[in-house]
Amino acid sequence: MNILVVDDDRFIREIISAVITDAGHTPITASRDNEALPLLENSDIDLVLTDVEMPGLNGFELTREIRQRYPNDWFPIIFLSGQSDEKHYEEGIDAGGDDYLTKPVSPIVLKAKILAMERIANMKKALDSANSRLEKLSTQDPLTKVSNRRDLEQSLLKEWKLHKRKETELAVIMLDIDFFKPYNDTYGHQQGDECLKSVAKALKKCLHRSHDLLARYGGEEFAIVLPETSLDGATHVANRVIDSLKQLNLPHEHSTAASHITVSMGISSTSANSETPTGLLKQADDALYLAKENGRNRSEIFKN
Repeated sequence: MNILVVDDDRFIREIISAVITDAGHTPITASRDNEALPLLENSDIDLVLTDVEMPGLNGFELTREIRQRYPNDWFPIIFLSGQSDEKHYEEGIDAGGDDYLTKPVSPIVLKAKILAMERIANMKKALDSANSRLEKLSTQDPLTKVSNRRDLEQSLLKEWKLHKRKETELAVIMLDIDFFKPYNDTYGHQQGDECLKSVAKALKKCLHRSHDLLARYGGEEFAIVLPETSLDGATHVANRVIDSLKQLNLPHEHSTAASHITVSMGISSTSANSETPTGLLKQADDALYLAKENGRNRSEIFKN
């Protein structure tokens, strides 16, 4: 761990640093708040050991400042103080500290406290990692590994607000795999799942910007959100999709659109004056219906 030691006494800093090094960790030192705060900003600090009585902000005030600056980043803070009364201890914990040691600090006790805080920090990292995985699962389609409908709706709402604020164009494409039910009936549901995964992978490669979003809308239907994109730009993406699936060349013997898996697409943008993000999707879905009516394996643009 990287352990920040804050104390205005150089001799104490050196003693504490030696204990930290002996415990297998890295000490980083500061003599007061105006040295400690920049280190917290620019270094990866895992634990703070701070004196209480110091020039500038005292240890309690420094801790309050740290907790205020980094409300979402938790790292343990241990006070080192020459005072041992219970009121002082209570004040330190109320300030946001996690433990309180009285000087002179026993090296054995300090090492034990560092080990305990390391265990807590490791448990927090494991919990954060698990929460991150759960968050990803809650926004990801389990089969195709692209965004799910929930993430689509949240992302589209966010991009809609940006479009309103920045007055930029926002485009969406609704896509439906042509004759997917006959494909499932012919090749089996397992092969149907493999088809969905292959199509999703091909669609993903057609998006060249990190903020473009591909989502599985439901069944064999997908949606693409294209921020800061005109109808012409969205049409170029749709053309790339058609070319990509032609190159993928997944056989589909019961399709009347082509001998391989194809998609029909509906395109709409905010230039069509939709009043809501849901309305924008509805416009694209209407255009998708028109693409199916006009022979499939093609895209159509929504027109008022």
